[in-house]
Amino acid sequence: MKPAAPSISDGEDEILWYAGTVQEAMQLQSVTADGLNAAEVTSRLAQYGKNEITPPPKPGFLRKLWNQVNNILIFILIAATIVSAILEEWPEVALILGVVVINVTIGLVQEGKAEKAADAIKGMLSSKATVIRNGERTVVKADEVVPGDIVFIQSGDRVPADLRMIECSNLAILEAMLTGESNPINKHTDVVEAGAALGDRKNLAFSATMVMQGQGKGIVVGTGDLTEIGKISSMVGGVDAMKTNLMVQLEIFGRWISCFVFVVGSITFVISFKDVGVGSDDIGDAFKSAVSVAVAIIPEGLPAVVTISLALAMQMLAKRNAIIRQLPAVETLGSVTVICSDKTGTLTKNEMTVQAIQTSEEQIDISGVGYAPEGEASVGGKVVTKEKLGKLLTMFEGAVLCNDSGLGQNDKGHWEPVGYPTEVALLTLGMKLGAMDWKALQQKNKRVGGVPFASEHKFMCCVHAHGSDTFLHVKGAPDRLIPKCKDQVTNNTMGSTKPINEKYWQDEAARLSAKGLRVLAVCRSTFNKSDLRSDMDADIILKAKTPFLTMIGLVAILDPPRPEAIEGVRVATRAGIVVKMITGDHPATATAIAKMLGIIPPDAEDKDVKTFTGPQLDAMSDDEMDSIVLGCNVFARASPENKISIVKSLQRMKQVCSMTGDGVNDAPALKAANIGVAMGITGTDVSKEAAKMVLADDNFATIVVAVEEGRRVWDNLVKVLMYNIPVNFAQGLSVFFSFVIKTETVPLTAIQVLYVNMVTSVTMGMMLSMEPAEGDIMARPPRRTNKRLFGKKVMWNCLFVSSFMVVAVIGVFVWSLERHPITAEEQLLLDSQRRAGASLRSPRIDAARGEAFNMLVFAEIGYAINCRYLRDSSLTSKVFTQNKWCWVAIFIAVVLQVILTYVPGVNYFFYNGPIEGMAWVRIIGFSIVIFLLVEFEKKFGSKYLMPMLRPVFEAFGKFVPQSMAYQRTETQMQATRFIATSASSAGVPHMSTAHKPPAHPHGHDHPVNKVASRAAPHLHHDLSGPKSMMQARGSMMQARGLRPVGDLVTGRDAPAHPQMPGGMPGMQPGMGMGMPGMMGQQYMMPPQMGMGGYPMMMGGSMPPMMGSPPMLMGGSPPMMGMGSPPMMPQMMAGQPTMMGPMGMSFV
Repeated sequence: MKPAAPSISDGEDEILWYAGTVQEAMQLQSVTADGLNAAEVTSRLAQYGKNEITPPPKPGFLRKLWNQVNNILIFILIAATIVSAILEEWPEVALILGVVVINVTIGLVQEGKAEKAADAIKGMLSSKATVIRNGERTVVKADEVVPGDIVFIQSGDRVPADLRMIECSNLAILEAMLTGESNPINKHTDVVEAGAALGDRKNLAFSATMVMQGQGKGIVVGTGDLTEIGKISSMVGGVDAMKTNLMVQLEIFGRWISCFVFVVGSITFVISFKDVGVGSDDIGDAFKSAVSVAVAIIPEGLPAVVTISLALAMQMLAKRNAIIRQLPAVETLGSVTVICSDKTGTLTKNEMTVQAIQTSEEQIDISGVGYAPEGEASVGGKVVTKEKLGKLLTMFEGAVLCNDSGLGQNDKGHWEPVGYPTEVALLTLGMKLGAMDWKALQQKNKRVGGVPFASEHKFMCCVHAHGSDTFLHVKGAPDRLIPKCKDQVTNNTMGSTKPINEKYWQDEAARLSAKGLRVLAVCRSTFNKSDLRSDMDADIILKAKTPFLTMIGLVAILDPPRPEAIEGVRVATRAGIVVKMITGDHPATATAIAKMLGIIPPDAEDKDVKTFTGPQLDAMSDDEMDSIVLGCNVFARASPENKISIVKSLQRMKQVCSMTGDGVNDAPALKAANIGVAMGITGTDVSKEAAKMVLADDNFATIVVAVEEGRRVWDNLVKVLMYNIPVNFAQGLSVFFSFVIKTETVPLTAIQVLYVNMVTSVTMGMMLSMEPAEGDIMARPPRRTNKRLFGKKVMWNCLFVSSFMVVAVIGVFVWSLERHPITAEEQLLLDSQRRAGASLRSPRIDAARGEAFNMLVFAEIGYAINCRYLRDSSLTSKVFTQNKWCWVAIFIAVVLQVILTYVPGVNYFFYNGPIEGMAWVRIIGFSIVIFLLVEFEKKFGSKYLMPMLRPVFEAFGKFVPQSMAYQRTETQMQATRFIATSASSAGVPHMSTAHKPPAHPHGHDHPVNKVASRAAPHLHHDLSGPKSMMQARGSMMQARGLRPVGDLVTGRDAPAHPQMPGGMPGMQPGMGMGMPGMMGQQYMMPPQMGMGGYPMMMGGSMPPMMGSPPMLMGGSPPMMGMGSPPMMPQMMAGQPTMMGPMGMSFV
């Protein structure tokens, strides 16, 4: 048995199977018309692998658990747990450990489903295939199909592999999942021009697409991972998801709070430790003091509040038909600046609809969208009369009779098509014109003969008996039928005719086509029964000696925009969001739909509309793409790679990008986007698994609802943070300053602080997360990219509010202690506790702590009401009428405080004691004062205080790590964890969320016959040319096991080598000039890599280079031939190489 070989052949190129003849394809695959023999099948199966998609690696439970634990705040809590355990403070150990377990559990439960996109694609693949081997048809398992097999396909089959068609008989295949084209594509065997877009390669059949009619044979030219759908699977797994701004901001916040905790904790230890000469505690008590301050400052409840807040938003969105698959995506919605949308099935219904019919007299507009027979015929906005409607039905009844499709209602009342979308649209037209029972019309006028539609002749004709008469009904392409007409119907009345005006019909057909409409001509003629025969074919019209048909009219068909999508685009535009259409459809159709939607101005001249096609994008560099991406709102004939490159370009231009779609071809871009949105009804499982959000109602307008909810979530998270941080600072600083001013003991214990963090703060935080959206939320422009969650306002409130809370807490604590002097008995008790190293407590101290504890909680409650409105005053009647959960949360918090203060046993456990009535007066009084001070600051602070403080905060903000200054992928973020507690340093290797394909994936897409391949250079498309690999063919990169699309390093990101201006990461000194780390660039290699001591130039000529000798001016030819082994691996810095005709290049 032959050893397994790499799936891609020696050259780093793409084979243009569609640009070669049938004979060339057979030669390249070493196959005859009789197919392969058994020995060759066995050999190829062993060499190229099975026709199946390689599944991506899935993280196990321990990996998921580590992802939840690998958080700086969790690390600090674990450290606090360990210190408390060493000091045998078991209640604190239990509570802190409980906090960790709760946070980790919530994270695990709420984590999105494991990546299933590749599994979903595998489920779409054919399980059986009919192949021709040894001259006989044989049914085999689809995964046993090998390159060079001849496969037979027919109506109802799912194509088992990528095929170069060698025989076609009326073959049409639905490829909407790959190209976005809603109509089945008629296939042929002719050569297609090199460079054609995926949707225009009509001599190829693609794996997993559905055969709608006819039959054919094709040679297998792509299997497994290297079919078009396999390449998409690789890209879905290879695209690294963007880390959301919320995740980034929480990570930044975690770093700052960790630094602050470390500094304050260290100072506390120094103040307390007696050996330093300042404090009076031994090392154990000093550690305990530092831990108590750390636990007080860390917002243990914040992760839970954020997670639960997002989960609640998920539930609210689910009720409004937007299903969120990943929690942080809720917040991302609020910062979206660009929505990139697929056309078919997303902005449109994916239901072909007749928009208008053109007669010799006028254009009749037909209203309604989709297959439902709901709509009216009108002329100039005026509904036609019932009499005229009857005449139109008589004229266009041929569209119903000359029709092989069906339409009916299901159990839920939805209209479901059977057959060709275009023909179903004609049935809907007949029903709108009055033939509600179209089946009865067909039964009344029996079909007695006919010729089916075929791409060769572009029409369908049927002979029908109308009573004693017989008529020939024809529908098809106007350019084929207009020359065959002798006359035309006039006055919209059958029987009234005049000679055909060919120019009129040609002009009208061109006018309608220019609007992106698909135009069909409907004709009829009397038919002599004696001419009827069973073998009737298209020659009955094509070879007619003279024109004999009567032109009835033209039918203009379109997959129309959803009405709700039009409104959604309008609202999005008002909210400052740009909508871009990315489709595999024709540019004219895409432009027409874009005008209807308002994506481009409806009155814009076609010459003024910027529309780019997939092949044009393929020819662009990243810089060229960046220069046009913001100014173009319509992209046509786009491939999956184009969609990813558009998304990545927008992200490079600092845009927060949403991508919507429903097809398999959308999946990679859905995953690459900041927020991928899939359609729930018409969407494939692949697109749903790749997306972060699924629209249950397939309504584009639901995205706008979700954006509004995302903005509300962000506002409420700011409110939660603005509430939580000052409160936690107040807790920690109250303990800290008690050491500074040397109070008798600390006013708050660790248990009290943990209770406040996990109960009171969570309760108030949950209340704030349920606040309704403020009135102007959709009138604001999108939130700027990477806007800080821990911004100037939050920083100021930390200082302002926590200062008053610290004064109030320590004030009532000291007041209570001084109003009740210590007794001799109590002094003896405290001395014994000090000797035992236990926490100091007595009825007097517990009562003082009870007052301080309640002061903190009631100040929090008042401040929570302040935080309900970021900009508006809380001194309003709205505070009582909006958000009923506010008062529920306050009631719960108050009841719990009463229980913790007065119930024996409970109050002892929480270091509380009963407090007197005047204490409550002080507590309520201080709380009201703090509330009013915050309201005063809210009204006047932004106008008078913030201008003075802003420079200070901006200077402080410069300390934010630059690595967090722009959007990062999850993999890149993993590489920039805070201290040396990253996964790798703990013995657990980092794992990218983007998997790298194995070195030998399943499948093959290059010629089997290498000799014939080298003899056909015109079929090779070099992918190491002047454009990036991602733009050329992301799949080739995936198959090589190279860096995935999401991790491409561009020239702007590449760090510069000291001796290499421009920077080529990971290469040795001594090189003439460092080049950006991009595929397709030319690099000069060190002299020792050449032959005979000459420097080696990569690929053709090269311009003069910095530091290069004169002999390099013209460039030397490559010295490494195809298939040469990699040289000097130490130069590679671990990066893969690509061997090919161009020599060697680096990723």
